[in-house]
Amino acid sequence: MKVSEYDAFGPWAYEIDEDHPLPPLFVPCVEHQESYRMLFKLPRDIERRKATPDMDLYDYVVGADDSGIRVWSRREKAVDTVYLPFREICGVRLYQRLLKGVCTLCGREGTVTLPYNTVSADTFWKLLDLVRRSWPRESACPAGLVRDEGVKEEQVDIWLYNQLRDLRDRGVDFSLDAYQPYHSAYPAGRRLPWTKQEEFAGTLYLHNGRELLLLRSGKPEKKGEQKYSAEFTAIPWASLEGVSLTRSKEYAGTLMAEFRLPENTLVTEVEPSNGGAVRFLETLAENWPAHL
Repeated sequence: MKVSEYDAFGPWAYEIDEDHPLPPLFVPCVEHQESYRMLFKLPRDIERRKATPDMDLYDYVVGADDSGIRVWSRREKAVDTVYLPFREICGVRLYQRLLKGVCTLCGREGTVTLPYNTVSADTFWKLLDLVRRSWPRESACPAGLVRDEGVKEEQVDIWLYNQLRDLRDRGVDFSLDAYQPYHSAYPAGRRLPWTKQEEFAGTLYLHNGRELLLLRSGKPEKKGEQKYSAEFTAIPWASLEGVSLTRSKEYAGTLMAEFRLPENTLVTEVEPSNGGAVRFLETLAENWPAHL
């Protein structure tokens, strides 16, 4: 049964159809709706009780066609537009903590960030599937990767283990290469009694023939957020421009792995004592320049 936009408003991302049409503000901007393989709208982040029928209730409309993704965003009473061709998307990430979700699309000339409520997580997994299916189909995995043979799925902490299970249930192909558990370290040069340690997310390093995958207990926006957060990142091998593993200048006893994309650098943290993860990242860094 069709209901008004105001009556249907809530935290959900609705796919555009007869029951959930385009928001009025976006109607003049979105042409040829039938050409999109996926077209949905994202609501404003306001409480339902504060919404009124005369308000523009949606901040974004997202459309994916055969060649890329277009995002229309509300700016007061105007609409901005950005387009990312699939061939220029060099990485995707979903971050979730409780009801807060953030989708990041890394392009060759910039990054698009879409906030959402995690009640609509399936919509964003569907979007990521479209992006990932557009990447080169042939295997581009570098030779010489040395996985940590000592890593067993059942030894991974339960939060990350559940993410692994969910990833597999979604049909994502991967091999488990290394595991860095949640850990902490002091800021370098500040080992004072009242200095708190910095917390670092747990990380699973995964890959398949087409992608490097990172599964984390969440890169926290605030300290202590790892416990209820999750982060999935996929990078096509064809877009990875280099990998390095160096000692952190900011945190004592911590190694920083950097994954360089055309316009972004992704970072994970590793303990030097974690020999299996260190060796995997070292071989990735050693072999990658020869692969480029």
